[in-house]
Amino acid sequence: MWRAWNLPKTKLTFKVLFNLILWGLWIGLPLVSPAHQSHENGHPHPHANPEFSEHIWLELLTVVPLFYIITLVLVPFVFKRFGVFAFFASLFGMVALFFGIQAWYHWYFLPFDQHKSFFDPQGIFPLVMITGIASTYGLLLEFINFEAEKEELSNEQLKSELSFLRSQISPHFIFNILNSIVYLIRTKADKQAEDVTIRLSSLMRYMLYDSDQSMVSLDRELEYLRNYVDLQRMRFEGDVTIDFEVHGTVRGCRIEPMLLIPFVENAVKHGVSFVEEPYIHVLFTIEHGQLNFQVKNKKGRMKDQVMDESSGIGLKNVLRRLDLLYPDQHVLNIRDTEEVFEVDLQMALQQQ
Repeated sequence: MWRAWNLPKTKLTFKVLFNLILWGLWIGLPLVSPAHQSHENGHPHPHANPEFSEHIWLELLTVVPLFYIITLVLVPFVFKRFGVFAFFASLFGMVALFFGIQAWYHWYFLPFDQHKSFFDPQGIFPLVMITGIASTYGLLLEFINFEAEKEELSNEQLKSELSFLRSQISPHFIFNILNSIVYLIRTKADKQAEDVTIRLSSLMRYMLYDSDQSMVSLDRELEYLRNYVDLQRMRFEGDVTIDFEVHGTVRGCRIEPMLLIPFVENAVKHGVSFVEEPYIHVLFTIEHGQLNFQVKNKKGRMKDQVMDESSGIGLKNVLRRLDLLYPDQHVLNIRDTEEVFEVDLQMALQQQ
């Protein structure tokens, strides 16, 4: 719930509104009360009652400092550092101190006929009331601070983990693609080797300059995947059927960089060797801000585990990133039979 809010902005708005409402009511309600009016011959007079006004302003001179001492000092420092017992002892001490100030003022600065009993509820009740309000307000602010700090820590941990996961993908992918490049350069003509180098340069540029961003355009991600697929087509020529299809509107959609390549790479790695009439089918369907991504490859006679030590890095990596970045926004189904390995991913895309 809290992540849906801008906590710093929420806290500032709450503080301003709370203080305006509190002091507006505290000052305004007594001013419009009948006790604030003078009486002549038993009838209300429009002029203020001087004795009552003096009492109100004396009350403000004690409750306002008490309120801010509690919220700015006692809650953030005493309560957090010394615990509940010290906090309540401090509250009792503050109430006694300000009540003493009120009593001192009454006895030394007001006429004798206006002196009040030392335990007059009219003097102590506002102090107790403002103490309760200030304590509740201060503890609520501390709760908002705690949630903000927890969210910030969670975001930092998320960024660190994503950075680590992306750093795993890059060298792993480079290692695999370089193996393909070596094979192509050894077996193909110079012109094809030049094309391979150009495509590899495009892949590396994307990995170096775009993969560190939190989101990239879906166009760029698809271009990256298309270059990878083209390299594999050049590598296998007509020996492997590789289909790459995109349907729907791509413009304006954004996605986590290098999120989908492990699925395609896994299909190439395990859908070619020891496979009769191998094929790899990659399909993207974009509709209403949703991506349906499918990868399907034929499996061979070898009973290899799909998620072996090397490919497991990529697939486990992408599963974790999906959980971190698209919680409750993706559905992943993996079908693994003796003949076919198929991935079906449905996920929400960020819109520009």
